Amino acid sequence: MTRYLRHLFAAVVLAAWATFAAHGAPPEGDPPPADILAALTEETVQIRSNFAGAEITLYGAVRGFEEGDDIAIAVRGPARDVRVMQKVRTLGIWINRAPIRFESVPGYYAVAATAPLSEFASFSALRRNSLGTGHVYLSAPETESLETRFGVSDVRVSTLGAEIVDYREALVRIKNRDGLYYEASDGVELIEGGLFSAEVRLPPRTPVGIYQADVYLFRDGEPIASRRVALRVEKAGIERLIYEMAHNSPLAYGLVAVILAVVSGWGAAEIFRRR
Repeated sequence: MTRYLRHLFAAVVLAAWATFAAHGAPPEGDPPPADILAALTEETVQIRSNFAGAEITLYGAVRGFEEGDDIAIAVRGPARDVRVMQKVRTLGIWINRAPIRFESVPGYYAVAATAPLSEFASFSALRRNSLGTGHVYLSAPETESLETRFGVSDVRVSTLGAEIVDYREALVRIKNRDGLYYEASDGVELIEGGLFSAEVRLPPRTPVGIYQADVYLFRDGEPIASRRVALRVEKAGIERLIYEMAHNSPLAYGLVAVILAVVSGWGAAEIFRRR
């Protein structure tokens, strides 16, 4: 998106913010209630064969913003089950073993904030809201059991003990390497009067699906307001036809793939035979 369009969108947000603040003004003498207005410069991102990543901007405004408040934004992509395995050297060969299946892992996870999360948010608030790559909710039910701890029943505990931390860190590290997970402690820019903006980077390997961008307003270590906006990432052109066939008609997709492979092999053989 060009700089001109971004400034135009900012002007629209400013106008909306003025209406937003005017209509929600509290009675004189009462503290202003905290609330958030947010929107994306693009609500749909299309992936074609030449897709090399994209950047979109999230703009917004906070009503009731006070000095010392902070803003955190978390963008979460479509969830999928993921298997993580250990690499073990056996007889001079590296092999994969001890697989762990994590359920409903965000395919994309990005956090941006006005400052490092630990400086303005409590540990419990970060954990409850799954804010920060170290607090991504990762559940492996096949390795968990319910126990009673410190008088609290039905506490979910991993049967792997401390080893589960290694699996979690490995999963986050792999996602981070592919650009699918990242954290920007200075990724939210406070403009003026509660206005803010943040850049959201989508890497070339961005998965398709519905994304959720959650905006949190923090005060005294806890989120006091939040707002959610949605983003759709979808295939376009011939890539979309192939993707839909593979997911909706896997048998037909497999038959077409086999036929194309046979035709391609036969064509190559004919070319070399004639030469």
